[in-house]
Amino acid sequence: MAAAKTANDSRAAARLTASLASSKRAQESLRAQLRSQSADIDQLEAKNTEQRAVVKDLRLEVARLQTNQTTDAQDLVHLAGKLLALSNAAGVELDYNTKAIFRRRGWTAPSATMTGK
Repeated sequence: MAAAKTANDSRAAARLTASLASSKRAQESLRAQLRSQSADIDQLEAKNTEQRAVVKDLRLEVARLQTNQTTDAQDLVHLAGKLLALSNAAGVELDYNTKAIFRRRGWTAPSATMTGK
């Protein structure tokens, strides 16, 4: 009976050792996955930081371009007003395309200048 108990204990110890080895392999595999995922996260964070910097630069560029566009539009309105006033003062008829632009914008001149009379 003692021999049977020793054999059973021996088999239980072998199963326990095998189970422990299997658990250690699984644990090491999970650690490797965790290290890999950590490296992936670090790379993604670096890319995210770079992309945020690019987005910030693009937003600044868009704001600069919008400011320039607004300034350009204001300058064109000013020049168009000067052209209209000059053409009125000189009695020079505006060409058809210019008159069409002025009409679309709601800028009118005395009928002699706008109609070509």
